[in-house]
Amino acid sequence: MLTTFLQELRYSLRTLMAQPMFTLIAVATLALGIGANTAIFSVIDGLYLRDMPYKDGDRLAIVHNTYPKMGLEDAGTSIPDYFDRKTQAPSIEDIAIYNNVGFNLADAGAAPERLVALRTSASLFSTLQVQPALGRVFSEENEAPGADRVIVLSHALWENRFNADPAIVGRDIRLDAQPYRVLAVMPEGFDFPNRNVGAWVPFAFTPELKSANERGNEYSSSVARLAPGATLEKVDAEMAQIVRTNVEQLGPDIAGFVGATGFTGRARWLREYQVGETRTMLLVLQGAVLMVLLIACANVANLMLTRVVARQKEISVRNALGATRWRIARQLLVDALVLATIGGGLGLLLAKGSIAGFPLLGITSNQSGYDFRMDAPVLGFALLVTIVAAGLAAILPMISLLRLNIYDTIKEGGRLGSGGRRAAASRNVLVVAQIALATTLLIGAGLLLKSFHLLQSQDPGFRSDGVATALIDLPETKYVDGAAQARALEQIVDRLETIPGVQSAAYTSTLPFSGNNSSGSYSIEGLEVAEGTSPPHAMQRQVEGDYFGTMGIALKRGRLFDARDRADGAPVVIIDEFMAERYFPGQDPLGKRVRRGSSDPDADLPWATIVGVVGTIKHGRLGENVEKETIYWPVAQAPQSSGALVVKANVPPQTLNAAIREAVLAFDPEQSLFGVQTLDERISRSLNNQRAPMVLLGIFAVVALVLSAIGIYGVLAYSVGQRTGELGVRMAIGAGRSQILALILRHGAWLTGIGLGLGLVGAFAGGQAMRTQLFGVGGADPVIFLLVPVLLAAIALFSCWLPARRATRIDPLVALRHE
Repeated sequence: MLTTFLQELRYSLRTLMAQPMFTLIAVATLALGIGANTAIFSVIDGLYLRDMPYKDGDRLAIVHNTYPKMGLEDAGTSIPDYFDRKTQAPSIEDIAIYNNVGFNLADAGAAPERLVALRTSASLFSTLQVQPALGRVFSEENEAPGADRVIVLSHALWENRFNADPAIVGRDIRLDAQPYRVLAVMPEGFDFPNRNVGAWVPFAFTPELKSANERGNEYSSSVARLAPGATLEKVDAEMAQIVRTNVEQLGPDIAGFVGATGFTGRARWLREYQVGETRTMLLVLQGAVLMVLLIACANVANLMLTRVVARQKEISVRNALGATRWRIARQLLVDALVLATIGGGLGLLLAKGSIAGFPLLGITSNQSGYDFRMDAPVLGFALLVTIVAAGLAAILPMISLLRLNIYDTIKEGGRLGSGGRRAAASRNVLVVAQIALATTLLIGAGLLLKSFHLLQSQDPGFRSDGVATALIDLPETKYVDGAAQARALEQIVDRLETIPGVQSAAYTSTLPFSGNNSSGSYSIEGLEVAEGTSPPHAMQRQVEGDYFGTMGIALKRGRLFDARDRADGAPVVIIDEFMAERYFPGQDPLGKRVRRGSSDPDADLPWATIVGVVGTIKHGRLGENVEKETIYWPVAQAPQSSGALVVKANVPPQTLNAAIREAVLAFDPEQSLFGVQTLDERISRSLNNQRAPMVLLGIFAVVALVLSAIGIYGVLAYSVGQRTGELGVRMAIGAGRSQILALILRHGAWLTGIGLGLGLVGAFAGGQAMRTQLFGVGGADPVIFLLVPVLLAAIALFSCWLPARRATRIDPLVALRHE
């Protein structure tokens, strides 16, 4: 058996080397299909199939609060809620609470560096079941104020900043000008919750933080390890019971709040939370590359069918000499395996290069520890695709050969040169399939392209051109109160405005398209909230300097903040048009008053007067529908230590990065900046989830179009070549060139029409599957469904016209001699 296979393999290699053009085209076609499938599968494998980088990661879940009646699905976790769930939810085996914190790391005279750390309970490490590579992690003893100046370093920070010095454990480093004792270094690959985090410090829980007054302050997140056999539904039910218990214990005010907002807890699997909503689009892309592979296999099958016809004399001689029909057909399978194996090898190189190039499309290794790499499962998938591709490419030629009456076919082929009606029918079927698949892909790409164009054309409500941005975090150990923070931000903004080329500068607590947000409940004087109705809830922003002018946010009514709006001035706010239209329809909102939090008239919270109305802006995505109002406060009256600097320039904003850093360092040599980007870059990055699928599907659709055009051209060109005698006879008895042209074009148009019809059906189904990924475009957009078939038909008919034109130039005498 092995000897026979080796003989067939050697024979296959000799015959393929004897036809280098056929071999090159077939290998390149299969390499495209196999490489594209492998590259997309590596993403699916990295995000969904590979084990998580934590022990028993499938038991880890994110636990958060939710307010369904307020439209707040993910509201974070408060500290009292964390302790409630830690002690009262039996389905939770272990749980941790954490939030991001930034430090200015300026150690041993080095330049200040922004360190993104995680402030977390000590239970994080037991919840994730991870041990340090060096030293020991902090314990619950470090959760007490005064005992929390300790730190655990990430492996990357330890290597890059401290030269992998094992003696760093036990030493102090300076964060925000304060000493922190290094307790441990985590193992390589531990990056929770993402790769931006460089260290972990203890959460110091004061009695005030644990008190009921902290309920509703949900600036933290929580991760839990569920008990064996526990489900998300069971955890949700237990958290709902905790809420009911608290309502009974804390009184009617809490009961009214819970009834009005629908407050409860929810759990989501950690993988789902980290990966996000990418599953549908990845499946669409995997389906798209599978179509490309099918088209590639169809092309190779067509080439092999043509080769079978060309080798009929050889095959008949082999059959006459005793070679069985099955052995001859098996040789075709070996040929296909050789072609697919070579194509698979090149496809792996193509897939590897594609994975390396994914960042150019905005597809990056997930920041939460998920990698795209050529590991064993991906290589196994590539091997499977290679074998399947070989089988698909060989099956029709093998069937055609097994059903072939060699002697009758030789007679028919000698007269008409078609290679047999069955072979011709097989080639036609393959071309129809190619056109159908290409139509489906092109329409899908067209839908995404139109969607992306509409998305890009959306007005965010501000002007992003010429604006540089940088994130800043003032350490509270150095700027100890709101007044100090407000003064520091005012002085920094003043320094930025002195930079040559800068038109204006400002500060905001939350920058649009930065991925951050801040929101909270508020009250409107005179507005009574009906029982069982949630209170108003708005996005809250603190700004300093000419923020609205710098961002190009239009003033619609009233005035902007000015020198009157200091800490000792009358409290004021600016609202957006959305809020004005929502709560003051047909009224002048100027002079109305709002305040944060409770509507209780006895609450010790100041009322702020509305002095201006500005345009409504989009904060997170160009495609979002604004459903929540925004309130702006002056920093002097509502201090904030962390946020973003924005600089409007009349020079390219990216050229100001160094000058912005120098201006901040001149104010405070230990203050770092991070996230330095233009506002245009931030908006562009927000479109990555739409841009990458559009580009990839567009590439696959173009490849499919080219392969389909080659396929239909090849079939008709071969048909014309084999029908030279027939066409000569027709012309000799009076057929004109236009009739010959029409004859060939009719054949091509018939194949194209059937393929387009089937493709439209497939495109409709694909459009319905992609509806959630489209913006402003239906899954059966009439423009795309009309233009794409017209374009494809034109290209297909041009591919038909080339061999048809050649047919009209046949000399009848030469053709008759050929016959």
